[in-house]
Amino acid sequence: MRDPGVPLPRVVAYDICWYGIRTFFTLLYGMRVSGREHIPPRGGVLVVANHQTNFDPPFMAVGSRRHFHFVAKVPLFTNPVFGWLIRTFNAIPIDQNKPDASSIKTTIEHLRAGRMVLIYPEGSRTHDGAMNPFKSGAALLIRRAKVPVLPMAIEGAYDAWPRGASPKWRGHIRIKFGPVVSYEELAAAGGSGMLDLLRMRIDAMRLQLRHEIRVASRGRCPAPGPGDYACDDPILMRIRQPDPDP
Repeated sequence: MRDPGVPLPRVVAYDICWYGIRTFFTLLYGMRVSGREHIPPRGGVLVVANHQTNFDPPFMAVGSRRHFHFVAKVPLFTNPVFGWLIRTFNAIPIDQNKPDASSIKTTIEHLRAGRMVLIYPEGSRTHDGAMNPFKSGAALLIRRAKVPVLPMAIEGAYDAWPRGASPKWRGHIRIKFGPVVSYEELAAAGGSGMLDLLRMRIDAMRLQLRHEIRVASRGRCPAPGPGDYACDDPILMRIRQPDPDP
């Protein structure tokens, strides 16, 4: 039930890492997870989330007892330790410079086998804490897979490991799962509409988590900045600097 069709040794290795990493992150970052009741107990599910740091996949994986499979860009596999970690957590390599049908086909095969697959429609990590637009490839995958979509948000991870900086081994991290969105509802919204719908729901959860972190830390974190604004807020458009590495 946790990972249909996957060999038992891999399932056991995943679970061992799951407990170790969850304990590690909880001690360092006081990680809290909410909305687990929205995770379907079985069946193929596409998990769509915002992307704040390279730690996001293991952060998010330990939020669910069902095992995640997730797409990861090829360069992440070059580091032996990190490469081993993401392989243990069922990473699906994808070459962002050469997108092809095989990547989508592989992802759909996992979904049709009854697994959970995590994707980051922003395509890359945020450079300032606020969410970026979703890329059209996510809509193509949703239309072809025709499976339910589980929105997921993470907050506090950007402050723990800002893009282009060294990780901070302290902080507050929160994760939240939202209600499942049916394929029929997304299809009715259309290509760009489905992406807007998911982005707004995920960003709303992210902002809620951001508020919870501020309350828990008594205002010490997260630091004020673009992450305080919704993705469609006109103020964000005025204060946001261009992404130095889109």
